Amino acid sequence: MRRLPMLIVSFVACTSVVAENSSDKTCNILSDKWPSLQLKRHLFCEYDKAVRPVANKSASISIQVELRPKFMEFYSSKSQFILHTWVELLWRDEHLNWNPEEFEGVEWIQLKSEELWLPDLSLYNSGDLSVRQTGIPPTICTLWHMGQVECSPSIKYTSQCETDYTFWPYDLQNCTITMGSWMYSGELVDFDFGYTPISMKGFVANKWWAVTNYTTARESPQFGTNNTYPQLSVSFRLQRHSDVLRAVYVTPLIVLAALTLALFWLDSRSTERLMLASITFICHLLCIYSLHWLMPSNGLKLPHVLLFYRDSMIITTFAIVLTTLLRKLQSTRGIPAPIWIESSVSFVANNPAGRWLLLEDELPGNSKVTGSDDREPIEAMPIKIDNWRRLALIIDWLALLASTFTYLLLFISRIPKSEYEKSLTSL
Repeated sequence: MRRLPMLIVSFVACTSVVAENSSDKTCNILSDKWPSLQLKRHLFCEYDKAVRPVANKSASISIQVELRPKFMEFYSSKSQFILHTWVELLWRDEHLNWNPEEFEGVEWIQLKSEELWLPDLSLYNSGDLSVRQTGIPPTICTLWHMGQVECSPSIKYTSQCETDYTFWPYDLQNCTITMGSWMYSGELVDFDFGYTPISMKGFVANKWWAVTNYTTARESPQFGTNNTYPQLSVSFRLQRHSDVLRAVYVTPLIVLAALTLALFWLDSRSTERLMLASITFICHLLCIYSLHWLMPSNGLKLPHVLLFYRDSMIITTFAIVLTTLLRKLQSTRGIPAPIWIESSVSFVANNPAGRWLLLEDELPGNSKVTGSDDREPIEAMPIKIDNWRRLALIIDWLALLASTFTYLLLFISRIPKSEYEKSLTSL
């Protein structure tokens, strides 16, 4: 009676082993399976995905690469260009070919990329070291009976760009993605662009940047040995959408320049001139402060718009200081001007242009009034000449001319220009 449980356990174990063996034998009968499964077991019977699929070990595998970008991102603060794209890869695996007639006319099958040998297409100029950008992510590949393999993985490339914000907000950025094999030389794995290297069909435009142009290039540099290492480069030219920024920052720049020049037209003794100069100076500070937080600080050159605001603020500061000095100068009463000032003012006042600048129709001084009859002319009262006032007017005109000339130079060299305006300037 004690041996009965042990006999039952042994019987159950033997039955399960027999059933397992019988199921394995049934599974291994290929004639009972559909053609695709027969083909797959035939192809991968002794297949090793770690071995290059070539008949001759010295032969090179030609890999054709085509890009189908979907959308892009550009982060100016980090100088990072991110491209989301489909990458179509095409090569021939000499270990995976068959005769369709032997498998009921099956000419192609779909496989997981993990089951195949894959080219190690990697990004060379990665802009995000925290993310591994070597190899191909998992995807579904199509295998044809000639051994041709087609894979179209979705890949996110993050590259580093050399940014230039000189003509912000009309700046153009050139970003390049450089790809190639991570471990194979060109004599073993040869990457090249396909018939259509890049296609922008289905590309979704970015809200901040527009792709104005794109180019492809292939290079085969050598490093130390006679082996070459093919590199595929795709360059994108990005242009910022600048309509809003132009209305917010470029237009006020021109308005503030006009207000600064208008200061010298006002009477230096007036309170309005000093108030307008102070308000213009504060507006310059607010614009520069706003640009400081908006504009990226990682460029190699300072943006011209920021330099224009800086120089314009210096001119406004000069106008405030000059206004204060001229007010103090004209408040000096009872103190005669030095001889050199009187002679200089008289020299200006003794010519028509000087009288127009000083707003004088006739020379001041002693004049005679002739009556309507034949009586002797009456000696007029001498007009008191305010040389300090005249000097202030002359200094204001000179400051206006100097500031106008300075602003002309700034508009030529510092004002940001669009691509169309720059092309006209170059002509």
